[in-house]
Amino acid sequence: MSGGKDINEALMDAAADCNVEEVKRCLEQGADPNYFHPVGDNHMQPTTPLRLLMFRLSDSLLEDHHFPKLAEIAKLLLKYGADPKPALEIAEHRYGKYDPHAKGPFMDVWHIIANATEEQ
Repeated sequence: MSGGKDINEALMDAAADCNVEEVKRCLEQGADPNYFHPVGDNHMQPTTPLRLLMFRLSDSLLEDHHFPKLAEIAKLLLKYGADPKPALEIAEHRYGKYDPHAKGPFMDVWHIIANATEEQ
């Protein structure tokens, strides 16, 4: 990792940057999909890679081409064993109760995480 950054921090950065290839590379090299990054005292902060994705959905700087990348990253993280429950918690806190019939670009990520939670 460049700059002495560990693989888990690199995973968080790649997820924040919507960088699918870097997320995949980090996971393949052993990054923890449930890595906990302490971000202050608030339990609603983006402390895991999946929580970070849900947090990013409300980012006004995201453009339409970012949403499919976030969905792909969510699938990768889940494939590598990420726990979807904390991400669903932050989603419901930030956006309200999950509606399986809701449409919209950011809902794809929410659907992926909600379905993974139900499958556990």
